Amino acid sequence: MTRKENPLEELEKAYAQWESLYKQGGSDPFYPDGVNLNLVRNHILYFKRQIEETQPLYKNSEVYQRELPPQVEDSYMARAEEIRAHAKDALASYKADPYYQYLLHHREKLDDAGLKKTFIRPVLNYAQALETAIQEDDLVTMRRHERADRYLDSFRSCAVKVRDVLESQELNLFALAAQDVFPFPEEEPIQGMTM
Repeated sequence: MTRKENPLEELEKAYAQWESLYKQGGSDPFYPDGVNLNLVRNHILYFKRQIEETQPLYKNSEVYQRELPPQVEDSYMARAEEIRAHAKDALASYKADPYYQYLLHHREKLDDAGLKKTFIRPVLNYAQALETAIQEDDLVTMRRHERADRYLDSFRSCAVKVRDVLESQELNLFALAAQDVFPFPEEEPIQGMTM
């Protein structure tokens, strides 16, 4: 704590953060909400000790007198059902996405250099990782996919790279024929923009 920080104000912020995390959850990409709730609880304990040691008059304040939040299971996740529903919707969006489908159909046509240049394997793994997370009820991974648009953008940009690599790569007649069966999705102009 720096000299400028007021432990009473910090204590109030920590209580507000705990309540928000408990109800709305956080956005930590690696840890469940319970881990972060218990960390914030420790911050509350720390600020209460600071008040006891440095400003004992604050012990009479309403915020200091508040009950300490309970310790929760580290695996606790707020909005669990909402996260599950969003994950299922995101997976359906991924699988239906024309750029994702394009990547699936053309991944075998890339040589080693093309695989490295396009990053197609990790991009395709987004959908597989989400599918596995749904099967295993891994809410932390599912929560990372609540904003499916970020991953959909990755499918599109990867598909553009794959198309460019395939056009520059020497393709055999079989690969050319297969590419015609599953052409690159037509890009729709962004609303309000002209091409």
